[in-house]
Amino acid sequence: MTMGKKWASTAMLRWIALLMAVALVAGACGGGNDDDESGEVEASQATAAAPAPEPADSDGETEPAPAESEPEEAAPAPTQQPADTEAPAPEEEPEATPEPIVLTDSFRGVTSEFILIGHSSIDFEKLNADFGLDLPYQNFGPPFLAMVDWYNEQGGVLGRRLEVVSELFLPVGATTAEEACLKLTEDVQVFAVINGFAGPGAEQVNTCVTELHDTILVGGLPTPEQAEAAGGLWVSPQMSLERRNTAMVSILEQTGRIDELSPVMIIGAHPEQQSLVDGIAEDLRAAGAEVPVVGVVTTTGDQFATQAEMDVYIERARSDGIVSILLAGEDEYRNSHLWDTAPEFVYLIGNGDRLADWQREQPDGLQSGTLVLTSRGGPSPMEDPRILHCIDVIEGALGIEILPPEELGDDDIQHWAGMLNACRDLSMFVQIAEAAGPDLTNDSWVAALDNVPDISVPGVEFASLSSSKVDAADELFLVEYDFEAREFIELAGPIDVG
Repeated sequence: MTMGKKWASTAMLRWIALLMAVALVAGACGGGNDDDESGEVEASQATAAAPAPEPADSDGETEPAPAESEPEEAAPAPTQQPADTEAPAPEEEPEATPEPIVLTDSFRGVTSEFILIGHSSIDFEKLNADFGLDLPYQNFGPPFLAMVDWYNEQGGVLGRRLEVVSELFLPVGATTAEEACLKLTEDVQVFAVINGFAGPGAEQVNTCVTELHDTILVGGLPTPEQAEAAGGLWVSPQMSLERRNTAMVSILEQTGRIDELSPVMIIGAHPEQQSLVDGIAEDLRAAGAEVPVVGVVTTTGDQFATQAEMDVYIERARSDGIVSILLAGEDEYRNSHLWDTAPEFVYLIGNGDRLADWQREQPDGLQSGTLVLTSRGGPSPMEDPRILHCIDVIEGALGIEILPPEELGDDDIQHWAGMLNACRDLSMFVQIAEAAGPDLTNDSWVAALDNVPDISVPGVEFASLSSSKVDAADELFLVEYDFEAREFIELAGPIDVG
């Protein structure tokens, strides 16, 4: 194969990988309401808010309940109570009347009546038209607005209804994503952006929301550096790719596989991952594994140079008696060359964010009989009543049928990704906003991150959240790739790696 053909094949694989990973990366994709590219406020169709609290009197005090009438004067009690007579029970104190919730115009995008949120999402229709693609994804706007309507029917957030401004972008380059960010944060000045930006060049625009405009972002997958810079304003219902890599140590330890897979060699995908792989090595050694070789690909993007670099690692692995190789991050040239020339090792895939592609087409170089272990999310979220509720709401509102990706036919529209993003992102936003209380601001939002220890993520059994841990999901399963079935077989789980 010529270099040009190899490059074209690789580019197409990357396109497929990016766009089909939408269902797994909550903030990675989206699509807005096709009729709302202008960014005008979309008041949800069902805006029945919770009943307003009873009004206070003119002084702002709650009117006390009328006192009970005095009983008639009783005869004097005897000086000595008979032994078999119980003493009268003390009168119970009346329960205090709860203070009414007072809603004010507390912050940018927050009034006494509503919370203005932005929804940024991929325009799949324009993407298909402009690039000659035939991707089957429904734009994410309609399912998102259907879920917003449902929340408003339940009373919104502590009585404030949610109002939405939708902006579409293309996942190629930063131009349309930057325009969407500026429209939401500067022109409209929303309180929060839901879903975020993804795609080559577009994902960097997430920091436009959090760092440049000090605005809350729910969705996407921030790096540890981005999360720290956001200071609690960027949260995700998913598990970050960095934590997916480090979680492999906890999975192997909890399933008792450390000894059989040791010694371990670790290879990161690019130089920026050196600190990540060093941390993984330290954790593995603490768990009892031998880790004689730790390194990264220094020639990322150069196929032949990467292959030469991997040959050095293979020679070292064989001489040091390596049993398994942990691959952190994604590098196609690294992976395919290792699998093709060194199939005798056990391969541990650190983050496994592109596993869905393996079910359609086996990766280049991977040979039948090679043992590949990795982690992934739990069984089908169709078993989770929280997901089923979201499906019922969206199907009822839009008149569609939502099927999991594995059940889709060739001509079926993929509604699953839009449903999953809307279900998880909105659930997380509402939980944190309610924990922040009626005085909703950026500061109260950040403070609330430590007040929702029982954060619930639809489709995930284990989750946790704090001001220092903003990627909520903690659940993973250990799986093995089955070459004949071309799918991943569950070995153990659910495993709490929080």
